[in-house]
Amino acid sequence: MANTTPPNPPSTPVKLLSFAFPFRKKGQTNGGAATDFTDEHEIYQLLKQESSGAFPVSSGGMWHGGIHITEAGAGQSMDIQGGIRCIADGEVVAWRLNRAYPVSEIPAHDGQSAVQAPYSTGFALVKHTMEFPPGTKLTFFSLYMHLQDYAGYESDPTLPWPAYWAAKVEVTQDTIDKPNPGANGQPVPGGQTGLNVHVSKPNGAVLGILPQGTQVSLSRREGNWGQIADDPGALYPPTIGTYVPSSVAKDRWIFLGKEIGREGPVVKNVVPDSSFDCVNVVPEEKRVKVKAGDVVGFLGRYDSLRDSTSTRMVHIEVFCDDSIKQFIAAGRAWVNSNVGNASQWSQLGLSSQPTILRVGTGVQLYQAPPPGQPGQDQKQTDVIQVYQLASLPRDSNHMVAETATGNDGQKRNWWKVDSADIQRNPISGWVREQSFAGGMVASEHAQSWVDFVCHDEDHDPTHTIFAASQDYVDYKTDKQTPNPGSKDKLSPLMAAIYSELFPTGDGAHAADELADIGQGPQGSGFPWVAFRASRLIPKHESEWANPAKWQELVSAIEQHTGPKPEHEEEKKRIANLVWWDEVQAGVQGFPGSDVFHIHPVGLVGNFCQGGFRFTLPMMQHMFPNANSVILQQVIDELNPHLDLFRLDSLVRRNHFFAQVKQEVGPSLAIDDESLNYSATALATGGIYTYFTSHPADAQTYGRTNQHPANQEAIANHAYAGQDGNGGILTGDGYRYRGRGMIQLTHRGGYRRFTLWHRQNGENWIADENINFEETPDIVGQVKFAVRSACYFWVVNRLYNVADAGSALTVVDNVTRVVNPGLFHGAPSSQKTASITGRRTNFSEIDNWGGLQ
Repeated sequence: MANTTPPNPPSTPVKLLSFAFPFRKKGQTNGGAATDFTDEHEIYQLLKQESSGAFPVSSGGMWHGGIHITEAGAGQSMDIQGGIRCIADGEVVAWRLNRAYPVSEIPAHDGQSAVQAPYSTGFALVKHTMEFPPGTKLTFFSLYMHLQDYAGYESDPTLPWPAYWAAKVEVTQDTIDKPNPGANGQPVPGGQTGLNVHVSKPNGAVLGILPQGTQVSLSRREGNWGQIADDPGALYPPTIGTYVPSSVAKDRWIFLGKEIGREGPVVKNVVPDSSFDCVNVVPEEKRVKVKAGDVVGFLGRYDSLRDSTSTRMVHIEVFCDDSIKQFIAAGRAWVNSNVGNASQWSQLGLSSQPTILRVGTGVQLYQAPPPGQPGQDQKQTDVIQVYQLASLPRDSNHMVAETATGNDGQKRNWWKVDSADIQRNPISGWVREQSFAGGMVASEHAQSWVDFVCHDEDHDPTHTIFAASQDYVDYKTDKQTPNPGSKDKLSPLMAAIYSELFPTGDGAHAADELADIGQGPQGSGFPWVAFRASRLIPKHESEWANPAKWQELVSAIEQHTGPKPEHEEEKKRIANLVWWDEVQAGVQGFPGSDVFHIHPVGLVGNFCQGGFRFTLPMMQHMFPNANSVILQQVIDELNPHLDLFRLDSLVRRNHFFAQVKQEVGPSLAIDDESLNYSATALATGGIYTYFTSHPADAQTYGRTNQHPANQEAIANHAYAGQDGNGGILTGDGYRYRGRGMIQLTHRGGYRRFTLWHRQNGENWIADENINFEETPDIVGQVKFAVRSACYFWVVNRLYNVADAGSALTVVDNVTRVVNPGLFHGAPSSQKTASITGRRTNFSEIDNWGGLQ
């Protein structure tokens, strides 16, 4: 690799967030890799399987500020084993963890069996901040409620612990470190075994030994090493007969891995007793940052009080204060003023290209793209459809580019879209993409919050959708009152929402229609009402505050039904579930409990997938012999960082993977560099100048009929003294041999990669302090193999070289930077094959055109 110092990255004047859907799609086969959802419409189809918990009205006619995903419902098609994913970049401000689920108990009564119903009160609350335009910010929160208890993690040690837990590490019985005997021969007392505390890692002097069973907090982790955050309270001296205070261990390092010959690691994670079954509000200075897609927990139990069915589920919601109205207005105004002004977008670090295709009502669909005409049946849309352009299929059955200019003087794309007619029958047909906002078919920007509408009308204080609690009781108990579920009985908020969702409805059965928002049998068509509801932002009292209001509703119900055992248990549950007041007392700027609620899938759907995304079929096309799990790991690393990695155009991606494929082959072999050279190739192939000049050493270390290649010796001789490496005897050549998708080589290369990686640490919080110079082997892990290749691409500004186009001379110019040795010295068959291979790779990928 070239000896390159990374330039200072450009500053971004607005706070840009990454977004991710809260679950991934389950693999298509047993053991198949989970993949990202790229189209929010898929998720609304799956949510039809949830019998409760739709947004913003539950199936029981209650307010519901989020969505439910259950193991038996939508979760059947989601990768729930992979965990619940944070929907956007942020920081955890509060959490609660049940040591074991609390249990609601109802004794046998009235001929009904006794009920024991576990339920989770665990949650994670994440704070997010986004900015657009510059100086205008929105703080919002995402909530993940009913998370798995600690007992579930103990029963399945393969589950990763969330980073936000106030976890410590405990020194285990698998440690082997002991003090040295005293200067006068004093023996080591029995039992003084533990874990060495080092001044520095990995080979720093030993300050003392943590006794087995000691628990310590870590301020940071780097590979298999951890830095102690506080005084551990106990420390054996390094030598018998001496003394060191335990306080010297603070800010020093301990090994976290597994000793040779031992069954388990030297430390295990533990959660302090004080952290269980209470609201843990995280001080600002100790908050753990999370990225979009990071796992925040797993589905927890939430069993019904009315039957014995075991239910695992999560409730996900997003909320914010009143500033959402001004934030949306400011964003729309800026977009409207700067449509088509690429330089203004560029100054904000954003693309000026629209990301959303909006098809309004009354659009006449064409049977075919140009020169097609409207069909004889005059298919006309009666719903608003919104697509992320990046999620639309780009094959000839779904997209056609115009070859002649239209009436606007432009050549645009035609898209085949799905919609519904006035009877809500599914229809499909072709529309022409437009560039102007406000048209019946328009290309829009995510920053315009397309079709989102805020509602802050009055609502029922006891969380029903009615104007008064008694109206709800009448509706639920079939009391003989006129029109118990009609629109005129709804609260002003819900009446307004009904009008949004059912603009032609007569309102006679408004409550039933609202309660059915998210329902519908499978195969019954797309849930258009649920989709429209995903763009509403209603203001309502949170379910997680003021339990007295719930109890007031229960009391109103009991006036009709009389007291019931399940009602008392419901009151206990509600009291245990609330957390709002404790969070508000500890988190500065946290809003009051009357907040605006945003559909989590609608929010992600608007802002996520705003451009190109790698997919598994794309990667399988380029690397047909590769393991699909590894390919998906590559995708997961690339997609969140396409801008950072400068893979934000087709020609850049084509050039990048032309080089990568030559380096790792069709199987994507990211193993350490192979140095299995024959003696002849080393001596005469011009591979390494050292062996060309020392043919005897080539014969000694290269592969012959008498012995295999000594790859370690080859590397140590070939790379000695290069780019920060020491001499042959230091072993640096082999220690810093090539690794990654574009081979990272030499001590200097690993050092510079470490610097770049830390400069961009906010993109990978958990790994930001890793030192690759100290732990070079981990570059062979998939995520670091990807990052190291992209580091090389970025710091050498190869994206600028790639921008010159698709000529083979451009391929050679990229190759000259990736492997300059191919163009130096005498040509050889190996050099020629490598140059030709990169050209062939580029031509195949470019002609395929699949990375657009």
